Amino acid sequence: MRFGERWRQWIIYCITAPMLPVLVNGRPTRQFGLERGLRQGDMLSPFLFNVAVEDLSALFRKAEELNLMKGAYFGSEAVHISHLHFTDDIILFLHLKVNYLLNAIRILRCYKLASGFHINFHSCVVKVGNEIENEVEWVTKFRFMKAKLPISYLGAEFDSTNRKLPRSVEEVIS
Repeated sequence: MRFGERWRQWIIYCITAPMLPVLVNGRPTRQFGLERGLRQGDMLSPFLFNVAVEDLSALFRKAEELNLMKGAYFGSEAVHISHLHFTDDIILFLHLKVNYLLNAIRILRCYKLASGFHINFHSCVVKVGNEIENEVEWVTKFRFMKAKLPISYLGAEFDSTNRKLPRSVEEVIS
């Protein structure tokens, strides 16, 4: 993705223009500007992350077109999902083939080199299907943590027997 100079300046302004005081001994100091990036919890952070990883999404889509990886199907309506990203997480849903996992890792490494984003493979959690006998070997080889089912993320639970997605936001919240 290519963004014009004006758009980039707007984003920089959103990050550096806010003024805020801090409390010292219970009293607010004089306001000062932020110059070192986003504040933790800033609502702009997830948006910028999603903009930045759109190229990664394009790589995953192209890999599927070339049959280098294949996403999973969920629910009775066969919803196809290969990956999701939210805030600073990326979740891959891959068909049960070791080569698909290897290709996804290769894509992530190439993206890391091209973008400069650090991908922490040591915090990756993997759960592969029961059809792959050497799950422990693959988890160990790539130094992933082995996930235990059901996997819960943003209120939705995923397991090997009931591969359903929530029907609505209300179902996740309740």
